[in-house]
Amino acid sequence: MQISYGTADLKHCCLNRDVAEQRFGRTYADRLVTELADAEAFENVQEWHEILGGNVTINDDESFEVAIGSRYTATFVSVDQNVALTDAGRIDWASVEFVKLTAISEVL
Repeated sequence: MQISYGTADLKHCCLNRDVAEQRFGRTYADRLVTELADAEAFENVQEWHEILGGNVTINDDESFEVAIGSRYTATFVSVDQNVALTDAGRIDWASVEFVKLTAISEVL
């Protein structure tokens, strides 16, 4: 699985532990960097979702959110050109190998 980033700033933050630590604190920076590295080890998004269990939420707009600890969520969208759809017309996450991280939000 490959992750791209919605903005240069988001990419810089996620790929540079020091920047992530300044923005989110040490604990959440470590979780974020580790979660992204772990995600890229999977073949497709469905495999990652299975490991995440209750820490992933699939939204009606076909984006999905991954909990980064209890304080932040990371929002992803599929950017895979070869995505398959289920019979219900939803994304078949087993067919998705390319996602984009579009936001990291604080849980209020």
